[in-house]
Amino acid sequence: MLSKSKLLFLPLLLSLLLSASAIAENTTEEPVPEPKLTLSPEICITSADQETCDIEVTLNWQAETNKTVCIISDYKDLNKWCSSSPNIHSFSVNISATRDIQFVMIDKDTHETIAGVKLKVTQASPPQVRRRYRNPWSLF
Repeated sequence: MLSKSKLLFLPLLLSLLLSASAIAENTTEEPVPEPKLTLSPEICITSADQETCDIEVTLNWQAETNKTVCIISDYKDLNKWCSSSPNIHSFSVNISATRDIQFVMIDKDTHETIAGVKLKVTQASPPQVRRRYRNPWSLF
């Protein structure tokens, strides 16, 4: 059985627990979405007679923080490109390639990798030739 002094203390303890849980709920931060790098178009299809893919690609990104970013690539003709302002969220470049190209977005200050995307270069397949199912010497 609880004494009278303990019964008086119980509502105070209960109110403290409820206020502590309310404070904990209000201080939880929503997770910041991952920065995303997108490429348009993502695939370049070459013709059967031409092996190189000549196309203009546009890289777009959204970042929740005010960071300036740089774009690096394994494409030999693209030097490291860095944005001059955190308000810039796209970059376009003309590509002439025969193989897949990887683009990586890094933080300009820390050189930390933020996101990456790949341009796929695919050669068009030659048209299918129909095969005759009967022999040329058949009488029917």
